[in-house]
Amino acid sequence: MEPRRRPRAPYKGWVEIVCQGRRVRAEGHDLSVDGIGLAFAPDEAEVADAIVSEFALPGIALPLELSGQLVWSDREGCRAGIRFDDVDAGLAELLSNFVAGRL
Repeated sequence: MEPRRRPRAPYKGWVEIVCQGRRVRAEGHDLSVDGIGLAFAPDEAEVADAIVSEFALPGIALPLELSGQLVWSDREGCRAGIRFDDVDAGLAELLSNFVAGRL
C-alpha cells in the first residue's frame, strides 16, 4: 500500500463505480484530493484496474465523476482504495474544502 500524500476525511456515502464495464455500488469510507477508500464485494475488481467513481458531496447538487486506478485491496475485509487520475484544479479545490471541513 502506498503512503498517503494528503489528509483524508471520513466520507460515508454510496459510491457508484464502473470497473471492467460493470457498474457496482460501493460504500465510501474516507476521501482525499488524491483518492477514496471503499468497501465492496471482494470479487468486484483487481488492483491496477481502471475505475470511474461517481459520488456526491454534502451540499453539492451534481455528483462528482472521477477516474482512477484501484491501488490496494483487502479481500478479507472487503475494502479497497482508488487513487484519482488527473483531478482538475476546480475539483481538487472542492475535494480539499470537503477534507478541511468547509463543506
